[in-house]
Amino acid sequence: MLHSELRLNTSLFVAQAAVSNHTGLIARAGLAMPAAPFGSPAWQLPSLVAYLHRLHQTQQDPSPELWRAHTERPSGPVPRPHIRYQADGLHDANAVCVLDIQLGPRDENTGWPTAHLAVIEQEEGPCPFGRITRRHGIEAIAAYTAEELTAEHARLADRARRHQDTHLARLAELAQRAANWADTLRTTAHADTVHAQTAKARARITR
Repeated sequence: MLHSELRLNTSLFVAQAAVSNHTGLIARAGLAMPAAPFGSPAWQLPSLVAYLHRLHQTQQDPSPELWRAHTERPSGPVPRPHIRYQADGLHDANAVCVLDIQLGPRDENTGWPTAHLAVIEQEEGPCPFGRITRRHGIEAIAAYTAEELTAEHARLADRARRHQDTHLARLAELAQRAANWADTLRTTAHADTVHAQTAKARARITR
């Protein structure tokens, strides 16, 4: 981690990815950013889902280089982690939210990369509360992303109403649009899985 870019004792959001290829070799890539105000699953999971969707569209396998290029590229109003991070977020007291991502080659039947996600969240303070959420596969990750964004929309919309804040209202609208998009990708991934299962069943019948 570059301490010149992130001050010591800054609460961090960390996205760390372990990428394996067809031979089983694993490469790792870590990126970080200040946790406030967008270092949360709701705002950062869409970047992961978009990355998996791009690999599906371009028929590419994941790689650390593609992951860094995707994440470090500015996109829209929500910043992404962009500072190279060489520590382990799971053992960094400053990392209050960690996306621990495992990526593998695309499934030949569905075209989606293998993806496993663990989200580790920890509150700050003398008695911090922590939770770990795990999801496996693009369909489950996209569904979880939509759930987090829907909850974020409800939270922001409520605050916007109470404070008559147009900025919060715009963020709430953005969260809802992103939730709808994530749910659309969940539906697409589900359809791809069903299609692949049907094709397998037909192949067995015709043998």
